[in-house]
Amino acid sequence: MKKTLTCLSLALVSQFAFAQGGAVTDPTTNLIFDYDNVTQEQAQAELQECQTLAQSTQQPVESSKGSGVRGAAKAAAAGAAIGAISGGSGSDAAKTGAAIGVVGGRVKGNRGAQAAEQQNLESYKTVLRNCMVDKKYVALN
Repeated sequence: MKKTLTCLSLALVSQFAFAQGGAVTDPTTNLIFDYDNVTQEQAQAELQECQTLAQSTQQPVESSKGSGVRGAAKAAAAGAAIGAISGGSGSDAAKTGAAIGVVGGRVKGNRGAQAAEQQNLESYKTVLRNCMVDKKYVALN
C-alpha cells in the first residue's frame, strides 16, 4: 500500500512539474520570457502586471500631423521671407520658398514624433524586461 501511494505521489508530482514552465511573450515588443516555477496563468498575470507598470512610463506623443502643421507654417513663413528678400515680394521665389518650407516643416515634425514614439517603445521595453527579470523570469531576447 505504501509503495502504491509513493508511486502515485511521484506520478502526480511529475505531472504537476510538466504543467509548469514555458514562455510568455509580450505582443507589443515580442519580448519572450522563460519560466519554470509557475503556472501559465501566473506567468500571464505577472506579465500583465509588468505591462501595466511599463505603460505608466509612456510620455504623450504630439501628433505628427499637429507638429508638422506648426512646423510647416513656421518654415513656410521663413521660406517666403527668404524668397521675398531674394526675389521681391509676391514673386515666384517667395512662393517657392514657402512651398519648400512647408515640406521641410512637415518632415521635421514627422521625425520628431517618430523619435518620441521610439523613445516610448525603448522605455517600455526596458521597464518590462527589468520588471520580469525582477520576478525571476529569464528574458530570452
